[in-house]
Amino acid sequence: MAERLALIAKYALGLAMAGIIYAMFLVVPQYVGLGDAGRIIIVHVPTAWVTSAAFALSAIYSIIYLRTRSPLHDASAVSAAEVGMLFCIFATVTGAIFAEVVWGTFWNWDPRETTILVLLLIYAAYFALRSSIDDGARRRRLSAVYNIFACVTMPFLLFVAPRVADSTLHPNCAFLQGSKCEGVSLDLNGAKISQLGDVVVELKAVEQVGDMTRAVVEVRMPGLTEYADLAPTMDSEGKAADRPEFPGQSFRMILIEADPQAGTARVNMQAPGTGLLSNQRTLWVFLASNVTFGLLALWIFRIRATILQVSARLQTTEAL
Repeated sequence: MAERLALIAKYALGLAMAGIIYAMFLVVPQYVGLGDAGRIIIVHVPTAWVTSAAFALSAIYSIIYLRTRSPLHDASAVSAAEVGMLFCIFATVTGAIFAEVVWGTFWNWDPRETTILVLLLIYAAYFALRSSIDDGARRRRLSAVYNIFACVTMPFLLFVAPRVADSTLHPNCAFLQGSKCEGVSLDLNGAKISQLGDVVVELKAVEQVGDMTRAVVEVRMPGLTEYADLAPTMDSEGKAADRPEFPGQSFRMILIEADPQAGTARVNMQAPGTGLLSNQRTLWVFLASNVTFGLLALWIFRIRATILQVSARLQTTEAL
């Protein structure tokens, strides 16, 4: 009976994954301003959350191992860390693909890209540590301690550091409508050149045109591949009006504040349209994707943990 239920669960998980992939391309509508690129949220965000959960679970098993000294708990800790590493790589790759589609570059050392790379290196060192120690008991003990400290760095690297540093290339700032990023301030009589992410912006003019205030901003794209003069505007109530697109990208420049007399302006990047998850189809597919990826991670963890636990039992038997 248990085998039959396991088989049914396996096929159900496979069908769920197939359904998520189908829905991502054929059910979820295009995101205004990003087109098909917006669909990547269906896999990128769930894999990032699974990464956090798997690394946390690995640390919990390491704590249990230090209390019980059971090789089975150590095997579970390793299995969870492997799952976390797998999904962390997946989240990094999907994020890089999104960056290429929208920004024209896979990697630009944005704070979130940098911190997730550091996290990958930390856990790569965890596996390197385990492979470098021959004595089993010592390997398990030292790697458990390291794993706990590695997990402590995870919240800081994934959630704290990217928010402390301005990150205009991540959804917090440019992807979702209603961005909380402050943008950059430019001054014709002072600091008129700055950067939005990896795009250099230079204020050329600020002028009043009827009831509208307009800023003329020269943008220089990554690698200085393209130059363009963009002219975002705002109405008399201070609301952004014209939002010109950056060359070769889906993001737009918005004018947040402007003072023609002082020659100052504050601009930012933003994607047009409504929030991704305001669409009911997108929201339900997104929620289903989170559940499905979580179950997939659990399934991989159970299989891998079983294999390592069997190996640990065999080694214990041989030692006796």
